[in-house]
Amino acid sequence: MRNTFAIAFLTASLAACIHGQTATATPGFDVASVKMSPPDQGRDKGDMDNGRITLRNYPMLGILAYAYNVNFDRIAGGPEWLNSQNYDIDATFPPATNGDTVRLMMQNLLAERFKLAVHYELKPAPVYALVVGKKAPRLVKATDDAARDSCDRHGLLFTCELHHATMTEFAESIPHWLSQNWLGMPVVDQTDIPGAYHVALTWTMTTRRDDTVDLPGLSLFDAIEEQLV
Repeated sequence: MRNTFAIAFLTASLAACIHGQTATATPGFDVASVKMSPPDQGRDKGDMDNGRITLRNYPMLGILAYAYNVNFDRIAGGPEWLNSQNYDIDATFPPATNGDTVRLMMQNLLAERFKLAVHYELKPAPVYALVVGKKAPRLVKATDDAARDSCDRHGLLFTCELHHATMTEFAESIPHWLSQNWLGMPVVDQTDIPGAYHVALTWTMTTRRDDTVDLPGLSLFDAIEEQLV
């Protein structure tokens, strides 16, 4: 379902003077290396485990999306190289550091190394709305909030799993599971369903949103309707 909402956009710029919401001077990574990715490195990938975060062949737009916990399509402005130049990042931090603090460390790293400044703006934008259909959803209550969320790919078959997610978190996760321009719009939760759930979806990835999927495969939209209802 499509709708129009006032969405908070992260506006990026390259500047020595920072306006609006900015990263603070601390906290920072213990050690951090930032390098341009060599050509022909393949698909971007990332991992965070035991006090180390590793990003390979990541566009700066993707690094910004991670650091500020927003979707690609909620980032506006900035120089062209944000989406054309890819980077490799290796950074370490105390193993007990929580995810929000690691994101803040990444914000500070970007401000320090690239002089990137950001601020938030509200403006109307089209969105996909996650709504309750004619059938009641068959959602499984979450039991383990410590399990690690994951996405696995086998050829064109994708499986993504959230172990402890509200419907808002589920809606916000959907664009992260897809290539940058596949949806083209944010996803917002309009289900009004409270609580946290274990959500797992398996679907066949296509190049474009309107591509057909050969049976017995399912598109992402069909998977949401059939596997959660």
